[in-house]
Amino acid sequence: MKRTRIGLIPGFSLLLGIALTTVGCGSAPTAEINASKTALSAAQSEEVRTYAPESLKAAEDELNKGLAEVQAQDGKFFISRDYKRASEMLKSAAELAEKARADAQVNRAKMKADAEAILATLPALVSDAKKALARAPRGKDTRADLEAMQEDLRLGEEALNEATQAMSQERYFDALTKANSAKEKADSIIEQVSRALSKVGRRD
Repeated sequence: MKRTRIGLIPGFSLLLGIALTTVGCGSAPTAEINASKTALSAAQSEEVRTYAPESLKAAEDELNKGLAEVQAQDGKFFISRDYKRASEMLKSAAELAEKARADAQVNRAKMKADAEAILATLPALVSDAKKALARAPRGKDTRADLEAMQEDLRLGEEALNEATQAMSQERYFDALTKANSAKEKADSIIEQVSRALSKVGRRD
């Protein structure tokens, strides 16, 4: 009996050593978890949400996948845990969070430039729309169209004012959105009046 116990001890020691080695290599990536959460928290600002929402979502999704992988490994028997894939995902999430912050700065600058370019042309364009509307054919059949274009002109002027105000407040996303709206309204009026005048000319 004594010899049997002595014979089992080396095998047990070997198994225990393998298990401890596996646990040492398969511990949860706490540092990566903390780093990715910190990076994402820094990226979840109003500016990034406004100017790089898709990039931010990519980082959030990657972090969630990484945390889910950590949980999946936590649920396994300790000898079979492997956090390598989770660690890679968490590092990727941190990198994507940094990219979202960089993307937001680039997109913000581009939206500012685009809004400035459109706003520079809008006063003249709105003025042209007013002149076109004044030349639009009048009659019983055109009353509804004229009323619709007059409303579009009002909305266009309102959008122009809101875009100008947004620019002064450095809200470039809103400024570009409003500027585009004003441009679309003015362009539409000019095009509609041009078509109407062409029809009248053909009748004459």
